[in-house]
Amino acid sequence: MKVERCRSLPQWFLLIVVLLVQACQNQAEEAPEGLIPEEKMARILTEIHLAEARVSRMSLGSQDSSSLVYKRLEKQIFREFKVDTTVYSRSYTYYSTHPAKLAEVYKRVTEELERRKKPSKAK
Repeated sequence: MKVERCRSLPQWFLLIVVLLVQACQNQAEEAPEGLIPEEKMARILTEIHLAEARVSRMSLGSQDSSSLVYKRLEKQIFREFKVDTTVYSRSYTYYSTHPAKLAEVYKRVTEELERRKKPSKAK
């Protein structure tokens, strides 16, 4: 009886491997409807990271106060870019499950933050 279980183990293992490979191939799904384009997503994330930095520098007394201020800034950013939280969340989830695309978005975010950090030469 034990010998039969050992023989069926490789079959189960093979089945699991095939299913995992197939599941990984399904990640190449199409972008969801209403996906924020990479360039726009990079601009939104740049503003979000700047808002996070502003809030952290405010040294507000409690985490609740910081969270409230951040949420207000986040709403302003979404309003400015004409994006609602659902579309943003869906887009962020899509990009985070596609590392190459997310890396490209964050490359743009980093470039923009570096550009803003440099002092203006037109004085």
